[in-house]
Amino acid sequence: MIRQRTKQLASTYHRLRTDRSGSFLITVVVIMLVLTGIGVAIAGLATNQYQHARTEIAEQNAMSVAEAAIEQSVYQLNSSDSFSGYASPQELFNNKTEGRGVFTATVTNLPSSNAKSIVATGTVYPYNGNRVLSKRSVRVTVVGTSSSGYSVQTGPGGLILGGSASITSSNVYVNGTISLSGASSIGTASNPVNVYAGNIACPTGSNPGSSYPQLCSGTQPITMAYSTYIYGTVCATGQTSTGPNNNIKPGSGGAGLQVGCTAPAVSPPTYDRSAQIAAVTTTKSSTDKTVDCTQWDSTNAFKRTWPANLKLTGNVNIASSCDLTITGNVYITGNLTIGGAAKITIDNSVGTTRPVIMVDGTIDAGGSGGVIANSSGTGPEFVSFSNSTGNPGATPTGTDLYNSQKKTTVTVGGAGQFAGAVFDAYWGTIVIAGSGHIGAAAGQTVNMSGAGTVIFGTELSSGSKTWGITSYQQIPNP
Repeated sequence: MIRQRTKQLASTYHRLRTDRSGSFLITVVVIMLVLTGIGVAIAGLATNQYQHARTEIAEQNAMSVAEAAIEQSVYQLNSSDSFSGYASPQELFNNKTEGRGVFTATVTNLPSSNAKSIVATGTVYPYNGNRVLSKRSVRVTVVGTSSSGYSVQTGPGGLILGGSASITSSNVYVNGTISLSGASSIGTASNPVNVYAGNIACPTGSNPGSSYPQLCSGTQPITMAYSTYIYGTVCATGQTSTGPNNNIKPGSGGAGLQVGCTAPAVSPPTYDRSAQIAAVTTTKSSTDKTVDCTQWDSTNAFKRTWPANLKLTGNVNIASSCDLTITGNVYITGNLTIGGAAKITIDNSVGTTRPVIMVDGTIDAGGSGGVIANSSGTGPEFVSFSNSTGNPGATPTGTDLYNSQKKTTVTVGGAGQFAGAVFDAYWGTIVIAGSGHIGAAAGQTVNMSGAGTVIFGTELSSGSKTWGITSYQQIPNP
Protein backbone atom coordinates (compact mmCIF):
# COMPACT_ATOMS: atom_id res chain seq x y z
CA MET A 1 0.00 0.00 0.00
CA ILE A 2 2.81 2.37 0.89
CA ARG A 3 4.72 1.46 -2.26
CA GLN A 4 1.65 2.10 -4.42
CA ARG A 5 1.12 5.49 -2.77
CA THR A 6 4.76 6.40 -3.36
CA LYS A 7 4.46 5.56 -7.06
CA GLN A 8 1.35 7.74 -7.34
CA LEU A 9 3.14 10.69 -5.71
CA ALA A 10 6.16 10.27 -8.01
CA SER A 11 3.90 10.14 -11.07
CA THR A 12 2.06 13.29 -9.99
CA TYR A 13 5.37 15.16 -9.36
CA HIS A 14 6.69 14.15 -12.79
CA ARG A 15 3.49 15.30 -14.43
CA LEU A 16 3.64 18.68 -12.65
CA ARG A 17 7.28 19.18 -13.67
CA THR A 18 6.40 18.36 -17.27
CA ASP A 19 3.45 20.79 -17.21
CA ARG A 20 5.63 23.56 -15.74
CA SER A 21 8.36 22.98 -18.31
CA GLY A 22 5.82 23.21 -21.10
CA SER A 23 4.37 26.43 -19.68
CA PHE A 24 7.86 27.93 -19.35
CA LEU A 25 8.69 26.97 -22.92
CA ILE A 26 5.50 28.62 -24.19
CA THR A 27 6.30 31.75 -22.16
CA VAL A 28 9.80 31.91 -23.61
CA VAL A 29 8.46 31.51 -27.15
CA VAL A 30 5.87 34.27 -26.60
CA ILE A 31 8.52 36.62 -25.17
CA MET A 32 10.85 35.90 -28.09
CA LEU A 33 8.06 36.58 -30.55
CA VAL A 34 7.24 39.87 -28.81
CA LEU A 35 10.91 40.92 -28.77
CA THR A 36 11.29 39.96 -32.41
CA GLY A 37 8.23 42.03 -33.28
CA ILE A 38 9.61 45.00 -31.36
CA GLY A 39 12.98 44.58 -33.12
CA VAL A 40 11.33 44.43 -36.52
CA ALA A 41 9.23 47.49 -35.68
CA ILE A 42 12.32 49.42 -34.49
CA ALA A 43 14.24 48.39 -37.59
CA GLY A 44 11.33 49.47 -39.78
CA LEU A 45 11.05 52.77 -37.93
CA ALA A 46 14.80 53.35 -38.24
CA THR A 47 14.62 52.55 -41.95
CA ASN A 48 11.69 54.90 -42.40
CA GLN A 49 13.45 57.64 -40.47
CA TYR A 50 16.60 57.13 -42.53
CA GLN A 51 14.62 57.29 -45.76
CA HIS A 52 12.75 60.35 -44.50
CA ALA A 53 16.04 62.04 -43.58
CA ARG A 54 17.49 61.23 -47.00
CA THR A 55 14.38 62.59 -48.69
CA GLU A 56 14.46 65.73 -46.57
CA ILE A 57 18.15 66.32 -47.35
CA ALA A 58 17.48 65.79 -51.05
CA GLU A 59 14.59 68.29 -50.92
CA GLN A 60 16.75 70.86 -49.14
CA ASN A 61 19.53 70.35 -51.67
CA ALA A 62 17.08 70.70 -54.57
CA MET A 63 15.79 73.98 -53.12
CA SER A 64 19.35 75.23 -52.63
CA VAL A 65 20.13 74.36 -56.27
CA ALA A 66 17.04 76.26 -57.47
CA GLU A 67 17.99 79.32 -55.41
CA ALA A 68 21.55 79.13 -56.73
CA ALA A 69 20.06 79.19 -60.24
CA ILE A 70 18.16 82.37 -59.34
CA GLU A 71 21.33 84.05 -58.07
CA GLN A 72 23.26 83.04 -61.16
CA SER A 73 20.48 84.26 -63.44
CA VAL A 74 20.39 87.67 -61.73
CA TYR A 75 24.17 87.86 -62.09
CA GLN A 76 23.86 87.14 -65.81
CA LEU A 77 21.10 89.74 -66.21
CA ASN A 78 23.37 92.34 -64.66
CA SER A 79 25.85 91.56 -67.43
CA SER A 80 23.31 91.40 -70.25
CA ASP A 81 19.67 92.50 -70.19
CA SER A 82 18.90 90.00 -72.98
CA PHE A 83 19.85 86.93 -70.93
CA SER A 84 17.01 84.40 -71.34
CA GLY A 85 18.01 81.71 -68.85
CA TYR A 86 19.55 78.24 -68.83
CA ALA A 87 17.62 75.96 -71.16
CA SER A 88 20.02 73.03 -70.76
CA PRO A 89 20.71 71.59 -67.28
CA GLN A 90 23.67 73.15 -65.47
CA GLU A 91 25.49 70.92 -62.98
CA LEU A 92 26.09 72.54 -59.60
CA PHE A 93 27.56 69.54 -57.76
CA ASN A 94 28.17 65.80 -58.22
CA ASN A 95 29.60 63.91 -55.26
CA LYS A 96 28.90 60.91 -53.03
CA THR A 97 27.72 63.07 -50.13
CA GLU A 98 25.17 65.32 -51.85
CA GLY A 99 24.46 63.38 -55.05
CA ARG A 100 24.21 65.22 -58.33
CA GLY A 101 22.45 68.60 -58.47
CA VAL A 102 21.49 70.37 -61.71
CA PHE A 103 19.35 73.39 -62.52
CA THR A 104 17.48 75.09 -65.35
CA ALA A 105 16.10 78.62 -65.46
CA THR A 106 13.80 80.64 -67.69
CA VAL A 107 13.76 84.46 -67.83
CA THR A 108 10.55 86.03 -69.15
CA ASN A 109 9.70 89.69 -69.77
CA LEU A 110 6.65 90.87 -67.80
CA PRO A 111 4.12 93.41 -69.13
CA SER A 112 6.10 96.15 -67.42
CA SER A 113 9.22 96.74 -69.51
CA ASN A 114 11.11 97.22 -66.28
CA ALA A 115 10.33 93.79 -64.78
CA LYS A 116 11.16 90.16 -65.54
CA SER A 117 10.15 86.81 -64.10
CA ILE A 118 12.73 84.10 -63.39
CA VAL A 119 11.58 80.51 -62.85
CA ALA A 120 14.35 78.15 -61.73
CA THR A 121 14.16 74.41 -61.08
CA GLY A 122 16.68 72.43 -59.07
CA THR A 123 16.84 68.63 -59.42
CA VAL A 124 18.84 66.19 -57.30
CA TYR A 125 19.85 62.69 -58.45
CA PRO A 126 21.91 59.95 -56.76
CA TYR A 127 25.64 60.19 -57.31
CA ASN A 128 26.23 59.23 -60.96
CA GLY A 129 22.58 58.09 -61.17
CA ASN A 130 19.49 59.11 -63.14
CA ARG A 131 16.67 58.50 -60.63
CA VAL A 132 15.14 61.79 -59.45
CA LEU A 133 15.44 62.12 -55.67
CA SER A 134 13.87 65.55 -55.43
CA LYS A 135 12.83 68.49 -57.61
CA ARG A 136 12.03 72.02 -56.42
CA SER A 137 11.16 75.22 -58.26
CA VAL A 138 11.32 78.91 -57.35
CA ARG A 139 9.83 81.96 -59.08
CA VAL A 140 11.09 85.50 -58.49
CA THR A 141 10.32 88.89 -59.98
CA VAL A 142 13.23 91.22 -60.70
CA VAL A 143 13.03 94.93 -61.41
CA GLY A 144 15.67 96.95 -63.23
CA THR A 145 17.05 100.22 -61.89
CA SER A 146 18.81 102.56 -64.29
CA SER A 147 21.01 105.57 -63.66
CA SER A 148 24.16 107.13 -65.01
CA GLY A 149 25.20 108.31 -61.55
CA TYR A 150 27.59 107.10 -58.90
CA SER A 151 27.78 103.96 -56.80
CA VAL A 152 29.64 105.55 -53.91
CA GLN A 153 30.44 109.17 -53.18
CA THR A 154 32.11 110.39 -50.01
CA GLY A 155 33.39 113.54 -48.39
CA PRO A 156 36.72 113.84 -46.57
CA GLY A 157 35.87 110.91 -44.26
CA GLY A 158 36.54 108.60 -47.20
CA LEU A 159 35.64 105.02 -48.06
CA ILE A 160 36.30 102.10 -45.70
CA LEU A 161 35.79 98.55 -46.99
CA GLY A 162 36.11 95.40 -44.87
CA GLY A 163 34.95 91.79 -44.71
CA SER A 164 33.75 90.62 -48.12
CA ALA A 165 32.06 93.91 -49.03
CA SER A 166 32.10 94.80 -52.71
CA ILE A 167 31.21 97.71 -54.96
CA THR A 168 30.21 97.01 -58.54
CA SER A 169 28.78 98.66 -61.63
CA SER A 170 29.40 102.40 -61.45
CA ASN A 171 31.83 105.17 -60.53
CA VAL A 172 33.31 105.66 -57.06
CA TYR A 173 34.07 109.24 -56.02
CA VAL A 174 36.03 109.74 -52.80
CA ASN A 175 37.21 113.18 -51.76
CA GLY A 176 39.22 111.68 -48.91
CA THR A 177 40.99 108.31 -48.72
CA ILE A 178 40.17 104.66 -49.46
CA SER A 179 40.99 101.74 -47.17
CA LEU A 180 40.39 98.08 -48.14
CA SER A 181 40.80 95.13 -45.75
CA GLY A 182 39.65 91.50 -45.51
CA ALA A 183 38.46 90.25 -48.91
CA SER A 184 36.78 93.48 -50.01
CA SER A 185 36.79 94.69 -53.59
CA ILE A 186 35.83 97.41 -56.04
CA GLY A 187 34.80 96.40 -59.56
CA THR A 188 35.36 93.01 -61.18
CA ALA A 189 37.67 91.70 -63.87
CA SER A 190 34.81 91.69 -66.38
CA ASN A 191 33.17 94.91 -65.13
CA PRO A 192 35.91 97.38 -64.15
CA VAL A 193 34.85 100.74 -62.71
CA ASN A 194 36.29 104.25 -62.46
CA VAL A 195 37.67 105.14 -59.04
CA TYR A 196 38.64 108.64 -57.91
CA ALA A 197 40.37 109.42 -54.59
CA GLY A 198 41.07 113.10 -53.92
CA ASN A 199 43.20 112.70 -50.75
CA ILE A 200 41.50 115.78 -49.30
CA ALA A 201 41.58 114.68 -45.65
CA CYS A 202 44.06 116.89 -43.77
CA PRO A 203 45.00 118.15 -41.23
CA THR A 204 44.78 114.98 -39.17
CA GLY A 205 44.22 114.65 -35.44
CA SER A 206 41.19 115.14 -33.19
CA ASN A 207 41.14 118.92 -33.58
CA PRO A 208 42.13 119.76 -37.18
CA GLY A 209 40.77 123.31 -36.97
CA SER A 210 39.04 125.57 -39.42
CA SER A 211 41.31 124.63 -42.37
CA TYR A 212 39.89 121.09 -42.48
CA PRO A 213 39.58 119.55 -45.02
CA GLN A 214 42.48 120.24 -47.36
CA LEU A 215 44.82 118.26 -49.63
CA CYS A 216 47.26 115.91 -47.91
CA SER A 217 50.84 115.82 -49.15
CA GLY A 218 53.34 112.98 -49.15
CA THR A 219 50.74 110.29 -48.41
CA GLN A 220 49.07 107.46 -50.37
CA PRO A 221 45.28 107.92 -50.38
CA ILE A 222 44.61 104.21 -51.07
CA THR A 223 45.70 101.47 -48.65
CA MET A 224 44.98 97.81 -49.42
CA ALA A 225 45.36 94.46 -47.67
CA TYR A 226 46.93 91.52 -49.51
CA SER A 227 43.64 89.80 -50.45
CA THR A 228 41.75 92.90 -51.64
CA TYR A 229 41.57 94.33 -55.15
CA ILE A 230 40.37 97.17 -57.37
CA TYR A 231 39.54 96.53 -61.03
CA GLY A 232 39.22 99.60 -63.21
CA THR A 233 40.77 102.96 -63.98
CA VAL A 234 42.06 104.56 -60.78
CA CYS A 235 42.89 108.25 -60.43
CA ALA A 236 44.13 108.90 -56.88
CA THR A 237 46.03 112.08 -56.02
CA GLY A 238 49.52 111.16 -54.77
CA GLN A 239 49.07 107.40 -55.30
CA THR A 240 52.08 105.51 -56.65
CA SER A 241 51.56 102.03 -55.16
CA THR A 242 49.34 99.34 -56.66
CA GLY A 243 49.25 97.52 -53.32
CA PRO A 244 51.16 94.65 -51.67
CA ASN A 245 49.93 92.11 -54.25
CA ASN A 246 49.61 94.35 -57.29
CA ASN A 247 46.00 94.82 -56.10
CA ILE A 248 45.01 97.59 -58.51
CA LYS A 249 44.32 95.96 -61.86
CA PRO A 250 42.87 97.24 -65.14
CA GLY A 251 40.41 94.41 -65.75
CA SER A 252 38.70 94.10 -69.12
CA GLY A 253 38.64 97.61 -70.54
CA GLY A 254 40.11 99.46 -67.56
CA ALA A 255 43.48 101.23 -67.39
CA GLY A 256 44.62 100.42 -63.84
CA LEU A 257 46.39 103.01 -61.66
CA GLN A 258 47.09 106.31 -63.38
CA VAL A 259 50.26 107.49 -61.63
CA GLY A 260 50.46 111.30 -61.47
CA CYS A 261 46.71 111.74 -61.94
CA THR A 262 45.00 114.40 -59.83
CA ALA A 263 41.48 113.42 -58.85
CA PRO A 264 38.97 116.25 -59.13
CA ALA A 265 37.27 117.42 -55.97
CA VAL A 266 33.68 116.28 -56.41
CA SER A 267 30.84 118.11 -54.73
CA PRO A 268 28.58 115.73 -52.77
CA PRO A 269 24.88 115.51 -53.64
CA THR A 270 23.05 118.59 -52.39
CA TYR A 271 19.50 118.93 -51.14
CA ASP A 272 17.52 122.05 -50.42
CA ARG A 273 16.22 121.12 -47.00
CA SER A 274 14.43 124.42 -46.45
CA ALA A 275 12.63 124.20 -49.80
CA GLN A 276 11.39 120.68 -49.10
CA ILE A 277 10.07 121.75 -45.70
CA ALA A 278 8.39 124.80 -47.24
CA ALA A 279 6.68 122.60 -49.85
CA VAL A 280 4.92 120.44 -47.22
CA THR A 281 1.17 120.27 -47.80
CA THR A 282 0.18 117.49 -45.38
CA THR A 283 1.36 117.10 -41.76
CA LYS A 284 0.59 114.04 -39.65
CA SER A 285 1.87 112.35 -36.54
CA SER A 286 3.97 109.27 -37.26
CA THR A 287 1.49 107.22 -35.22
CA ASP A 288 -1.56 108.41 -37.19
CA LYS A 289 -3.34 105.26 -38.36
CA THR A 290 -3.74 106.62 -41.88
CA VAL A 291 0.05 106.69 -42.39
CA ASP A 292 1.34 104.15 -39.85
CA CYS A 293 1.57 100.87 -41.76
CA THR A 294 2.45 98.87 -38.64
CA GLN A 295 -1.15 99.29 -37.42
CA TRP A 296 -3.84 96.91 -38.69
CA ASP A 297 -6.69 98.51 -40.56
CA SER A 298 -9.85 96.51 -41.31
CA THR A 299 -10.07 98.09 -44.77
CA ASN A 300 -6.44 98.38 -45.85
CA ALA A 301 -4.76 95.76 -43.62
CA PHE A 302 -1.10 96.92 -43.48
CA LYS A 303 -1.22 98.81 -46.78
CA ARG A 304 -0.70 102.56 -46.75
CA THR A 305 -0.08 105.25 -49.37
CA TRP A 306 1.82 108.38 -48.41
CA PRO A 307 0.81 111.55 -50.26
CA ALA A 308 3.44 113.75 -51.86
CA ASN A 309 4.95 116.60 -49.79
CA LEU A 310 4.15 114.83 -46.54
CA LYS A 311 5.57 115.78 -43.12
CA LEU A 312 5.64 113.14 -40.36
CA THR A 313 6.38 114.25 -36.83
CA GLY A 314 8.26 111.92 -34.48
CA ASN A 315 9.99 108.61 -35.13
CA VAL A 316 8.73 106.58 -38.09
CA ASN A 317 8.73 102.78 -38.14
CA ILE A 318 8.21 100.88 -41.42
CA ALA A 319 8.39 97.28 -40.29
CA SER A 320 6.65 93.93 -39.92
CA SER A 321 4.30 93.36 -42.88
CA CYS A 322 4.13 96.99 -44.01
CA ASP A 323 3.15 97.48 -47.66
CA LEU A 324 3.86 101.16 -48.27
CA THR A 325 3.49 103.18 -51.48
CA ILE A 326 5.31 106.50 -51.80
CA THR A 327 4.02 109.14 -54.23
CA GLY A 328 6.46 112.01 -53.58
CA ASN A 329 8.78 113.75 -51.13
CA VAL A 330 8.51 113.01 -47.40
CA TYR A 331 9.97 114.94 -44.45
CA ILE A 332 10.44 113.11 -41.12
CA THR A 333 11.32 115.10 -37.99
CA GLY A 334 12.56 112.08 -36.00
CA ASN A 335 14.35 108.82 -36.80
CA LEU A 336 13.40 106.37 -39.55
CA THR A 337 13.53 102.60 -39.06
CA ILE A 338 12.87 100.08 -41.85
CA GLY A 339 12.72 96.43 -40.79
CA GLY A 340 10.92 93.12 -40.87
CA ALA A 341 9.55 92.17 -44.27
CA ALA A 342 8.38 95.69 -45.08
CA LYS A 343 7.89 96.54 -48.75
CA ILE A 344 8.22 100.09 -50.09
CA THR A 345 6.91 100.72 -53.61
CA ILE A 346 7.54 103.87 -55.61
CA ASP A 347 4.37 104.91 -57.40
CA ASN A 348 4.38 105.22 -61.18
CA SER A 349 3.05 108.77 -60.83
CA VAL A 350 6.50 110.08 -59.82
CA GLY A 351 7.90 109.13 -63.23
CA THR A 352 11.66 109.58 -63.34
CA THR A 353 11.84 112.11 -60.48
CA ARG A 354 13.36 110.32 -57.51
CA PRO A 355 11.34 111.06 -54.32
CA VAL A 356 13.41 112.21 -51.34
CA ILE A 357 12.67 110.85 -47.86
CA MET A 358 14.42 113.51 -45.77
CA VAL A 359 15.08 112.64 -42.12
CA ASP A 360 16.25 114.98 -39.35
CA GLY A 361 17.35 112.01 -37.23
CA THR A 362 19.03 108.73 -38.12
CA ILE A 363 18.08 106.07 -40.67
CA ASP A 364 18.27 102.35 -39.87
CA ALA A 365 17.29 100.02 -42.72
CA GLY A 366 17.45 96.25 -42.25
CA GLY A 367 15.31 93.15 -42.05
CA SER A 368 14.42 91.19 -45.17
CA GLY A 369 12.20 93.73 -46.87
CA GLY A 370 13.07 96.02 -49.72
CA VAL A 371 12.28 98.73 -52.22
CA ILE A 372 10.44 98.24 -55.52
CA ALA A 373 11.22 100.79 -58.19
CA ASN A 374 8.40 102.02 -60.43
CA SER A 375 7.92 101.15 -64.10
CA SER A 376 10.43 103.88 -65.02
CA GLY A 377 13.09 102.28 -62.84
CA THR A 378 12.92 105.08 -60.27
CA GLY A 379 13.70 104.34 -56.63
CA PRO A 380 13.72 106.57 -53.52
CA GLU A 381 16.51 108.61 -51.97
CA PHE A 382 16.87 108.43 -48.18
CA VAL A 383 18.77 111.38 -46.67
CA SER A 384 19.75 111.86 -43.02
CA PHE A 385 20.63 115.42 -41.95
CA SER A 386 21.68 114.35 -38.45
CA ASN A 387 25.08 115.80 -37.48
CA SER A 388 27.42 116.37 -34.55
CA THR A 389 26.01 119.84 -33.79
CA GLY A 390 22.57 118.51 -32.92
CA ASN A 391 20.98 120.93 -35.37
CA PRO A 392 19.83 119.25 -38.62
CA GLY A 393 19.71 122.62 -40.37
CA ALA A 394 23.31 123.52 -39.53
CA THR A 395 26.31 123.31 -41.89
CA PRO A 396 29.27 121.83 -39.98
CA THR A 397 32.73 123.08 -40.98
CA GLY A 398 36.29 122.55 -39.75
CA THR A 399 36.48 120.51 -36.57
CA ASP A 400 32.66 120.22 -36.42
CA LEU A 401 32.72 118.57 -39.86
CA TYR A 402 35.56 116.27 -38.76
CA ASN A 403 33.51 115.16 -35.74
CA SER A 404 30.29 114.90 -37.73
CA GLN A 405 31.83 112.63 -40.39
CA LYS A 406 32.55 110.07 -37.64
CA LYS A 407 28.95 109.95 -36.44
CA THR A 408 26.92 107.05 -37.83
CA THR A 409 23.70 108.55 -39.12
CA VAL A 410 22.66 105.88 -41.67
CA THR A 411 22.86 102.11 -41.18
CA VAL A 412 21.89 99.55 -43.81
CA GLY A 413 22.04 95.93 -42.62
CA GLY A 414 20.21 92.62 -42.60
CA ALA A 415 19.27 91.04 -45.92
CA GLY A 416 17.20 93.92 -47.26
CA GLN A 417 16.88 94.35 -51.01
CA PHE A 418 17.30 98.10 -51.62
CA ALA A 419 18.86 97.86 -55.08
CA GLY A 420 16.74 100.75 -56.32
CA ALA A 421 17.46 103.09 -53.41
CA VAL A 422 20.09 105.72 -52.62
CA PHE A 423 21.14 106.28 -49.00
CA ASP A 424 22.89 109.51 -48.00
CA ALA A 425 24.46 110.33 -44.63
CA TYR A 426 24.60 114.03 -45.48
CA TRP A 427 26.91 115.07 -42.63
CA GLY A 428 27.83 111.71 -41.14
CA THR A 429 28.86 108.09 -41.75
CA ILE A 430 26.81 105.51 -43.58
CA VAL A 431 27.50 101.95 -42.39
CA ILE A 432 26.60 99.16 -44.79
CA ALA A 433 26.64 95.67 -43.27
CA GLY A 434 24.74 92.42 -43.52
CA SER A 435 24.16 90.69 -46.85
CA GLY A 436 21.70 93.01 -48.54
CA HIS A 437 21.95 95.14 -51.66
CA ILE A 438 21.57 98.89 -52.00
CA GLY A 439 21.52 101.14 -55.02
CA ALA A 440 24.08 103.79 -54.07
CA ALA A 441 25.70 105.25 -50.98
CA ALA A 442 26.75 108.81 -50.23
CA GLY A 443 28.07 110.40 -47.06
CA GLN A 444 30.97 112.21 -45.51
CA THR A 445 32.21 108.68 -44.72
CA VAL A 446 31.11 105.36 -46.24
CA ASN A 447 31.93 102.27 -44.17
CA MET A 448 31.13 98.87 -45.65
CA SER A 449 31.60 95.54 -43.89
CA GLY A 450 30.09 92.06 -43.92
CA ALA A 451 28.76 90.92 -47.29
CA GLY A 452 26.96 94.11 -48.27
CA THR A 453 27.01 95.03 -51.94
CA VAL A 454 26.50 98.37 -53.65
CA ILE A 455 25.01 97.84 -57.10
CA PHE A 456 23.80 100.73 -59.19
CA GLY A 457 24.07 102.55 -62.49
CA THR A 458 24.14 101.86 -66.20
CA GLU A 459 27.88 101.57 -66.56
CA LEU A 460 27.98 97.78 -66.82
CA SER A 461 30.01 96.17 -69.58
CA SER A 462 26.92 95.14 -71.53
CA GLY A 463 23.86 95.57 -69.33
CA SER A 464 21.85 98.79 -69.26
CA LYS A 465 20.14 98.23 -65.90
CA THR A 466 20.84 96.76 -62.50
CA TRP A 467 18.38 94.01 -61.62
CA GLY A 468 17.22 93.30 -58.07
CA ILE A 469 14.78 90.72 -56.65
CA THR A 470 11.46 92.16 -55.48
CA SER A 471 9.36 89.02 -54.88
CA TYR A 472 10.02 85.33 -54.09
CA GLN A 473 7.72 82.32 -54.36
CA GLN A 474 8.24 78.57 -54.07
CA ILE A 475 6.11 76.80 -56.69
CA PRO A 476 4.92 73.16 -56.66
CA ASN A 477 6.32 70.67 -59.13
CA PRO A 478 4.02 68.37 -61.13
